[in-house]
Amino acid sequence: MKPRATGSHDIVKAISFGGRTRGRAGTLQILGSDRAARIEAGETLLSAAVRGNIPFPHMCSVGECGTCKCRLIKGHIRLKSDISRHVAPEEISAGFVLACQSLAVSEDVAVEVPGVGRRRATDRAPAQIDASVARVTRLAPSIVALEVDLAADVRYVAGQMAQLTVPGVPGLGEPRCYSFAEAPGRASPRRALFHIRHVPGGAFTGWLFGADRTGARLCFSGPHGSFRYHEADRPLLCVAGGTGLSPIKAILEQGLSDGLARDVTLVVGARTRQDLYALDAIASIEERWRGRFVFIPVLSHEPEGSSWTGRKGHVTDHLREVAAGHADCAAYVCGPPGMIDAVLDVLRGEIPRMHLHHDRFLDRGSVAHAAAAVA
Repeated sequence: MKPRATGSHDIVKAISFGGRTRGRAGTLQILGSDRAARIEAGETLLSAAVRGNIPFPHMCSVGECGTCKCRLIKGHIRLKSDISRHVAPEEISAGFVLACQSLAVSEDVAVEVPGVGRRRATDRAPAQIDASVARVTRLAPSIVALEVDLAADVRYVAGQMAQLTVPGVPGLGEPRCYSFAEAPGRASPRRALFHIRHVPGGAFTGWLFGADRTGARLCFSGPHGSFRYHEADRPLLCVAGGTGLSPIKAILEQGLSDGLARDVTLVVGARTRQDLYALDAIASIEERWRGRFVFIPVLSHEPEGSSWTGRKGHVTDHLREVAAGHADCAAYVCGPPGMIDAVLDVLRGEIPRMHLHHDRFLDRGSVAHAAAAVA
């Protein structure tokens, strides 16, 4: 039987904070598909989906990354924690939640999941595809461009990500998430490009940076994620830290292809001048952009005595000045969790929350730290 959708006036009542969960098992259904899973008492929706082999997008499982955002259609859930960093109040009112923080209160729960079952025209169903390393190119001392050959076509939206694993290599069977670093259509649908930073002690990046991996087998899953350009008659304020530039770059490249004519301010944070990368690509976008384009690099650890005459410190040291008068903007923010939180703290006082879009970059160490913090 098709689940009856919860009415818009009932959604707020269907999502609660605190209180007790039910004491018996029930069923989780993915709307628009034949996917279903048993939910055990006290189990999150994400845990039930993963155990039931439903390809539910996720990464951290502790409410830190926002990847498992879905929409409650039927049933009642209780949120384990505050999810407002990833889901705006108006989205919660519309039924959007994080599956990893949602405990079922009613026996039967139905959700809408991006890429699973019913999809918007712009959504693509995630695919599991054999892949191999085509080329690795150094972009900065700790950043490379990883080009991957795919055994089948992949369609994605600029801003989305993929998951990579390395079959047969111990410790590399868990997926790592990387954003597509160029707009779709700029390369073959059987090739994908990623910008990857070397994480000290990181298993995957240690493997990738440790030797020539050309031809190495990979497993590709994607596309995943809901980060993308949201059509709005507003200038764009883009803030990126490190390889958080990759999805921003892809979105701006897509804007070029689409003839987007919005003013853009692009703020990029890096440690030193050597860590700034893709400058030629940014210059090319700036030259062809149909509107005003302002690029502001900020260096946090540039050595004293350097010839650098640009801005120093953290991006947040300059953001109030940059964002002043930008209440009419839509903001796109990508980078490590600490930077995301600090930037959003500033921008929430300047830009309406419905126009704040962000993608939190987590390495495995960040995930482990987040998991320990909520344990």
